[in-house]
Amino acid sequence: MAPSAAGAASRDRLPALRSTVPLSLWGGVDPSTGVVIDPTHPLVGSSIGDAVLCLPGGRGSCTGSQVLLELILNGKAPRAIVTRDVDAILCVGAVVAEEFFGDDLAARGRGVPVVCAVGEEDFGRLIDRDEGTATLTVSKDGDVRIEFGDEEVRTRDLLRLDDALGPPEPDRDDDDRSPAEELASRVLRRIAAIAGARELIPVTSAHVDAVTYIGPGGLRFAERLVELGGRVKVRTTLNSQSCDRRRWKEHGIEPSRASAANAVGDAYLALGCEPSFTCAPYLLPEGPERGDQICWGESNAVVYSNSVIGARTEKYADYLDICAAIVGKVPNVGVHVAENRVPTIVIDARIALICVEKLVCFPTNASCSSGWTCGTLSDGRIPLILGFDALPMVSRDDLKAFSAAFGTTGSAPMFHMAGITPEATDCVTIKEMILSCGDRRVVVSKELLHESYETLDSGNDGSDDISLVALGNPHLSVSELKTLSDIFERDERPRHDAVKVIATLGRDVLSKGFELGYGQKLESFGVKFVNDSCWCMLMDPPIVPPDPTSKILTNSGKYAHYGPGLTNRRVRFGSIYECAEAAKSGKLIRQSGRSFLPQRLQSQPFSTQQFLRMIKNIW
Repeated sequence: MAPSAAGAASRDRLPALRSTVPLSLWGGVDPSTGVVIDPTHPLVGSSIGDAVLCLPGGRGSCTGSQVLLELILNGKAPRAIVTRDVDAILCVGAVVAEEFFGDDLAARGRGVPVVCAVGEEDFGRLIDRDEGTATLTVSKDGDVRIEFGDEEVRTRDLLRLDDALGPPEPDRDDDDRSPAEELASRVLRRIAAIAGARELIPVTSAHVDAVTYIGPGGLRFAERLVELGGRVKVRTTLNSQSCDRRRWKEHGIEPSRASAANAVGDAYLALGCEPSFTCAPYLLPEGPERGDQICWGESNAVVYSNSVIGARTEKYADYLDICAAIVGKVPNVGVHVAENRVPTIVIDARIALICVEKLVCFPTNASCSSGWTCGTLSDGRIPLILGFDALPMVSRDDLKAFSAAFGTTGSAPMFHMAGITPEATDCVTIKEMILSCGDRRVVVSKELLHESYETLDSGNDGSDDISLVALGNPHLSVSELKTLSDIFERDERPRHDAVKVIATLGRDVLSKGFELGYGQKLESFGVKFVNDSCWCMLMDPPIVPPDPTSKILTNSGKYAHYGPGLTNRRVRFGSIYECAEAAKSGKLIRQSGRSFLPQRLQSQPFSTQQFLRMIKNIW
């Protein structure tokens, strides 16, 4: 790969890959081969190595920056990434490669991809071409020309933009700044230039997603920050890492993988981070409040904190999260700014949510399928979602599931849900939001919601046998432990011998679950608990069934999306009730909307409104 840093101009004819569907590099591309593995993406099976990759932008995970770093170090990265919208997650991986690994890359004759955002009109012109190749010309100063046949777009390499923040204003003597802080500050300022920031603002907390082990590059990054004297300035929690730190042997994790995963975690602990190791930091005590400026990674946590709590954070890419925590500041852009939190598209789900019979035990799996749908339809914009306020109840757990699914397919860091989320509760505000969206409005039909459900239930091949029930993505809450405990106690049937039931959750939640007696009940049924990690990192046997023909059942829209590509196993998607039934019967047995009513009421006729009132009373 030719370096994109200043040097001789280059002109190359390269393979071109184009799609109108955003792509998450994490869970979407194998970092060791450069092959697209997301089975829901049109480019699945294609190699992005040394190609011109044209996409609207990224989506989903904040870990895409880690994957891009590993692709660069492995020589499997694209030559150019051309997006419609500026995507900081993609840029961070390239910036870190230059700042932390520039000498190593130069010694091997490698560089980083050109990264450019061309806007809606030029992107439309490029994406409409049929050519399978593109001519890429890059000047020594970062000017870029992309040619598809007779279509040409001129732009700039985002990695070559000038610092727009001006001279740094240290809040203490320069002598007190560690080399790690100097390096973290350089990364932060380069991303600020790409984002168009004019200032940095302080944050009250950070949540670091980069603790996942994706490859040796990420470990070297964290260990170098430690060697250079790095230390976080604000309260900083850690996301799930790649194995249970205490019970990895019990779970059959290979020692080499456990050693690497724990080494990453150790490095971040040495930087002063808290040993939270959860992908649901909003479940921890003393979390952020509405209006707090924070720096959070992990897509579901970002969407939840912005939307449900009302805190303010961009979707911070892995590596940028810890850099910001060390500096204690973030660029004042995006949803950190009040006017940028206004929705610009209406997603009307009222029709789809009226038909209770189609919801299949709403809200558990309907929250996921509707969140996955709304993320797809939002097209990078912050949506105002209509319809959920008419439901009998929308709990925090429902919003957790919705946020995770929305964050899987959407690139926006938040949503507003009319009548539900804190910034869209009164009629006057909701009307103003609708007006701000203009004519950008999409309707979620029952058919579209059903199609999304079928996409998430991708492992449906006619056989309903289940080998593993995977719960807890995001990590389970205490209330979900109670729900599971209650469901398993509805009858005396034991766990099916052929089915493993594994739940991932934070240490804090597990401790509370045992204090309240739920943990003991679930363990006696046969549920195995995994701390410190979550399903998006547990990709191999023996946790994942060794038989490649076996099926995994989950109630998580996020895991139903990523799981097939990560595990190479068939993944079924169902409600928490269907998961519990499969744990006892060994099969996925579809439940009707009535199935969670008391048995004496299941056969009685009643109207939809009567049905909704009964559900509300039960819940």
